[in-house]
Amino acid sequence: MIFISIKVLVAEDSSFQRKIITDMLLSNEEIKRVEIARNGREAIQKVETLNPDVLILDLMMPEIDGITVFKFLSEHYPIPTIIFTSKSPETLDDSIQALLLGAFDFIVKPKGLWEEEFPKLKEKLIFSTLYAGKIKKTYEKRNLLIKESVGISKSFKQFTQQPHITIKPKVQPLDTPIKKSQTLTKVIAIGTSTGGPRTLKSILKEIPKDFNIPILIIQHLDPYFMKELSKSLNQVCDIKIKIPENGEKILPGVAYLSPGGMHMKITRKNNACYIKTFKGEPVNFCMPSVDVLFFSVAEVYKSQAMGIILTGLGEDGAAGLEAIKNEGGKTIAESEETCVVYGMPKAAVKRDAAKLVIPNYKIKDFIIKFEKSNEI
Repeated sequence: MIFISIKVLVAEDSSFQRKIITDMLLSNEEIKRVEIARNGREAIQKVETLNPDVLILDLMMPEIDGITVFKFLSEHYPIPTIIFTSKSPETLDDSIQALLLGAFDFIVKPKGLWEEEFPKLKEKLIFSTLYAGKIKKTYEKRNLLIKESVGISKSFKQFTQQPHITIKPKVQPLDTPIKKSQTLTKVIAIGTSTGGPRTLKSILKEIPKDFNIPILIIQHLDPYFMKELSKSLNQVCDIKIKIPENGEKILPGVAYLSPGGMHMKITRKNNACYIKTFKGEPVNFCMPSVDVLFFSVAEVYKSQAMGIILTGLGEDGAAGLEAIKNEGGKTIAESEETCVVYGMPKAAVKRDAAKLVIPNYKIKDFIIKFEKSNEI
């Protein structure tokens, strides 16, 4: 993988932390330039003038806070953004957690002496920055405002003066009754990582209300964000989205979203299928792991399964997708053209584990077709 002259903007109000972060980033030869912004207002201005490939953003800054900056950029000038902050996700309001699902990565600053603790995150920060720099081309609206006469700074001024708008949920409330259990004959399993929340939303919102197959989803995400991802999906989807309890019976027409920080797999007992969630060793450096789910799906459902690998870092899920294919199941990998990060799907394609390699906007058609005919 080749990265060329990545340009990073670090928005951080502490001069000492800016120096440590800058030195860590520049220690990698593929990161050619690091600029700094001392507050949110300066961050907006420098995004416009410098056109960076990646923004590393603190949430707690003077004048304009990082949350306001991120919300504006998400809506008007998308840029790969790594949140690097001392604010733990669990301390943030639900609405803020939902907003930050759109960040490329969320890294919590370590406690203790900065000069001793920050370097412990050096490898993770650089790794995330390099991948974020690679996906610049996927942010389709990236340069539009620079070409417009109004400019990003004036747009931001207008944005901060607008009244707050509350978006109402599209569909049923979360306590809508789930369909009664039927004999399960099919299942769909989905695995994803970086870029997954947005892609899952785009696919699942197209699944009809009368869909009659369970869907199990592994999303690599900080545990504190999983609840908000479930809420966010329920606001736009006609099928039920839920985070399951350990031992919960699998029901048709429900999408089960993996709990954070635990593996999720399928078990069978007395011709019924159940979800098992558990702590264990990371698989492919991941917990939850897509492979853990996919291997259980292959074992229990065999040819009646569909496995789908979406955007994400690393190789998690590739071996499990191959297992589903070997049992006669249907397998799909998202193609590079729509992936935020073409890592997990690429690994699956390399193993010849995917029967189909298609852009994410076509996947829902094959999911619906599979429910009706067992073919794709």
